[in-house]
Amino acid sequence: SQRMIKLFNDLKGKEMKNFPAPPFSKFLNGRIMHAERGKVEIEFELRPEFANPTGLLHGGMQCALMDDTIGVMTTTLGYQGFLITIDFHVDYLSKVKVDEKVKVMAKMVREGRNIVHAVAEIYDLNGKLIATSNSNLLKTGFTPDFVKNVDKLEDSD
Repeated sequence: SQRMIKLFNDLKGKEMKNFPAPPFSKFLNGRIMHAERGKVEIEFELRPEFANPTGLLHGGMQCALMDDTIGVMTTTLGYQGFLITIDFHVDYLSKVKVDEKVKVMAKMVREGRNIVHAVAEIYDLNGKLIATSNSNLLKTGFTPDFVKNVDKLEDSD
């Protein structure tokens, strides 16, 4: 929705832990760098707790970063209810150390009546592609608490 896009662009570059966001998004603590309908870019600092035993970004964390970024992107679509991931496919293409930053870009590819198909990609800050994902998300009627908190933020303006 336009209201979420405006909020994301107003908060550009700020840590997500300070947003009205789900706890896991706050834990990942990305910084939204760009938002438009059906497309977002989030930058993440890769902390030590994101590492696999070799000091590289853990594969599960790569999934989490892409899935969460896709989730943020779906809030720009303007649906009343929350979307939930019903499948997720990842291709791991390269590696990145946890003391670096990455950007994750997510975009909507297709909107169906009940299902949204989206893709996401992780890049290091030199532009090297680290991983890609494809996801299908189911539209629901559920409105999570963090969305209600966004509504409260707007009401106080």
